[in-house]
Amino acid sequence: MTRASDQYDELLASYLDDDDRITLYEYLAALDFSLRFTMLCTAAAMYDRDPQQVNIGRAPGFGGYLAYLRTARSMLGSTSGTQHAHVIGLVQQTLDVVRAYRSGSPEFATLEKLRNHANHGGPMPAGPARDELAKQVQEALSGITAAVHDFLDGASVDLAAGATDQSFRRPTLRWSNRSLALWPFICADDLDRWCLYAQYTSQQPVYIRPGRSDVRVPGRDEDLVAAMNDARTAKREDAEFAVFVEGLRTDLAGFRDPDYELHHYEAGGVVTFFWMQRREAGAEERVDSFRIGPGEERQWLAEGNKWLRYASFLRHITNWPIVARRVRQYLQGLELQMLNEEQTLLGWSRPTTLQIEPTVQMTDLGGSQRVGNAMPFTDLMRDIDRRLEIRGPQTQVYFVAGEAGIGKTRALLKTTLNRARTVEEEPDDLHTSDQAPLFLYVRSTGLDDLQKAIGSAVVDVPNVNDDAVRTLCRNGLMAVFIDGFDELRGGVGYGDALSSLRTWIADLGGRGVIVVSARSSYYLSQYRSDLQNNAQNMDLSVAHRVALVQRWTDDQLHDFLGQCGVDPQALDEIPPEDRDLLRLPFFAKVYVEAYRPLPAPDAHPGKGISDELPDLVLDQYISREAMKLTVGADQPPLISVDELRNLFQVVAELMAVEHERLVTVAELELAATVAIDNEDLDQRRGLRRRLTALCGMAVTTAGNERRFAFSHELFYDYFLADAMLASMTDGKIRQVVGALGLSEWRTATVKRIVRRAPDATLEALRAANGQAGMLSERRGVAFRANVGALWSALVEQSGRLGNETIQDATFESLDLVGTNCQFVRFQGCRFQKLSMPPASAWEISLKDCEVDTLEVRTRSADLSGMRDAVASTFSQIVTAGVLSDTPREVSAALRLLGVDLPSQPEKGEPSLLAEAALYYLGKIVDRGDTLVVERDHTVADGHAPWTRRYGLWPEFVKLLERSGAATLAQIQAGGQRKFRVRFQALPIALLQRDTELEPVARFWGMAEA
Repeated sequence: MTRASDQYDELLASYLDDDDRITLYEYLAALDFSLRFTMLCTAAAMYDRDPQQVNIGRAPGFGGYLAYLRTARSMLGSTSGTQHAHVIGLVQQTLDVVRAYRSGSPEFATLEKLRNHANHGGPMPAGPARDELAKQVQEALSGITAAVHDFLDGASVDLAAGATDQSFRRPTLRWSNRSLALWPFICADDLDRWCLYAQYTSQQPVYIRPGRSDVRVPGRDEDLVAAMNDARTAKREDAEFAVFVEGLRTDLAGFRDPDYELHHYEAGGVVTFFWMQRREAGAEERVDSFRIGPGEERQWLAEGNKWLRYASFLRHITNWPIVARRVRQYLQGLELQMLNEEQTLLGWSRPTTLQIEPTVQMTDLGGSQRVGNAMPFTDLMRDIDRRLEIRGPQTQVYFVAGEAGIGKTRALLKTTLNRARTVEEEPDDLHTSDQAPLFLYVRSTGLDDLQKAIGSAVVDVPNVNDDAVRTLCRNGLMAVFIDGFDELRGGVGYGDALSSLRTWIADLGGRGVIVVSARSSYYLSQYRSDLQNNAQNMDLSVAHRVALVQRWTDDQLHDFLGQCGVDPQALDEIPPEDRDLLRLPFFAKVYVEAYRPLPAPDAHPGKGISDELPDLVLDQYISREAMKLTVGADQPPLISVDELRNLFQVVAELMAVEHERLVTVAELELAATVAIDNEDLDQRRGLRRRLTALCGMAVTTAGNERRFAFSHELFYDYFLADAMLASMTDGKIRQVVGALGLSEWRTATVKRIVRRAPDATLEALRAANGQAGMLSERRGVAFRANVGALWSALVEQSGRLGNETIQDATFESLDLVGTNCQFVRFQGCRFQKLSMPPASAWEISLKDCEVDTLEVRTRSADLSGMRDAVASTFSQIVTAGVLSDTPREVSAALRLLGVDLPSQPEKGEPSLLAEAALYYLGKIVDRGDTLVVERDHTVADGHAPWTRRYGLWPEFVKLLERSGAATLAQIQAGGQRKFRVRFQALPIALLQRDTELEPVARFWGMAEA
């Protein structure tokens, strides 16, 4: 009989050339063989123990060898007192050699990384560096070979015949007191050449036969196939478990040391991972087991062999109390920074710690459908908590929107800080299941992308980085609150509003919550448009809600003033326009700061006020900044107050052009040359150097480049308005019209322009007619929105709308109730909401217009003065609180209100399914959410009652499938199987009946059949 060690050495020699110059790649190939041989001997011992528990992989590789060895070591028992002690000794020595390997290069830090890099064609070092790597691999190979020799010491090879003449022969290792059958993992051919199991494919095993030819040999013997069927890891028909395992790999990747790969082993419905966790002090080796428990609950095997919720595992490996503490400390630092900025940048006497809880009104992404009544901000947080408890099927994105100064940032920061304190104070008990999730506030201003913004928020949190945050969000332990997302330096809010957010939504895989504070409604409209235009190309599962932060009520304002020691009756002395401004928290604080120091005991705040509140704020800001632009304490400012005002107006215009609330030092210097009307800035000696003393320079830095930002976003709004007003004063109406398409103006800008110059505004709007069509798509969107906002503000301020033609305007809301209307022609306009006066002493044309919501507040209203309207103009009508939103209901409501609709052509009524399809498609386009359905085609989102209209939703989904307009893609979520509706034709194309597209034509042909 042949000595077993000689047989091994002969196989090993086939991988190494005879000359003295063995290459690194040859050493790696020999190392792969040695590990495979070790694994197969171990599998033979496992087979001897229990053929049903071998679970060798279908195609094991380098990492699979190591994972299998680690699993087998624990399953075979300790090295003393077992029949397989010699195999366990081999495994232990082999793993010790692998663990001992170290390379000075991070990309080759482990044998596995080096082997994978070489096998995938990665560039290798040359010269002495390559020789050193080869030497290190040779040493590892020598160590494993020595372990194999120890294992084979005294063993001989006994070859038994196979079941037939064509069968492989069956080798067995025999010692004086024991034996180990290697078949079916190692076999021998008719020339006694050993064949090592490589993979299981095409219903049969395939073996490697070391040598120069015919190295791959199929195993066709029935006995061999049957034995390997017992031994190999079963191909799971249960896709849920495979997705579960893949999800675990994705989650653990957020915490693993990048120098070490993840390996796992499946047995009996349990998956065990062998991995190295990233720690501050270095990598920590871990072995963690998981399963899908009762009720489809994901579970982790904790100490004491207790199965706990998967969330307990994530809390355990992150050291959750420490994470909560560090997040709380980070948020406290931000809060302190904000309070200090109020004092140093805004000049307020003391920080404001008072907090009046804001209220929010929930709507869908299109803004046309309200969701419930206005709710306190805390109820929004409860809604987020409930959503985090659900595993899919859609990632929920909440947009927190509202005008500048309404308190979005303070509300988000306060909420996240309070939550961090709550989590920090909770007992560190892995067995409890009712712990609150963390809210991570992320400040995005001045940063390039979302990954950097989140990374900066957790930079001081041990064991947590951007990838780990994604894992925690996917699993409901955390939600990210991104403040000012549309102000990222990359301009994501304007070029591609999805951009960074799309990557995050995709990574969450239909789970978790993202809260985004968007300062601009323009960003929301662009985001929605991008969703519609990319519906075919995105594999996202996402639903949206918009939380519109409401202005304070009178009671809330009085409460705030009372807490600040100001008598609310003083409000009677304030002009109505400013009194309404006080319902913005920013201006309420300005009012308190400006008028709390009273000259006499009987004086009242507000008496003798001559300046408007915005002017008071701007004048204080400009005067304070001008005093910083001096060369000495006893010297006058280098720039006058009027010049500095002009400088800030130019800066605001530059920001509008660049869609960014930051300017470089060079741009700041350019604005200064314009303001002082001198191209040579150095003629004002010292001004160039002192410009960087402006407070805004301290707000944002990017690398070594310093950039300027206004101390509050409202300052940008007002200085931009003042720049437009200056152009109007100079008679540059055309310049103002051109500026309408640069960026969308927010409420503060629009109202200031209209309030200061209503006649010039009207002149500019008349000049804007017909201009939108000559602009690019992006500029056209901003142009139409600004035109609509200016007309709305003019109507609100003047209470009248005369004989006007208004073209290509987009209105968020136009309220004509109580307005003195004459003959108004709207052409090509879009209204999110149009509120009509009850009487018909007016005539309004809506030629080629779209109205999301037509509001009529009384049933007896007379709309007979409406011209050029068709039923399809309106998505829905609300009459005295009663909703009509199907095409038939809309037509009936309009006729009841006296609207003269054109007669229908003689082609019969559309089929009910076709009518329902129009209705459903309109809702889909408006909402922008991913559609998720159950197996029976009913919608998976219970909060979509519109899908129950007509009772034809399942038929509609089936029609999408049959026509090829959409397919159903299965997604993984808790409970029953769910499917995402993946559109092959854009919903907007289906809605507009673009029958030049084959799926669209087929869809409508089948719907109307």
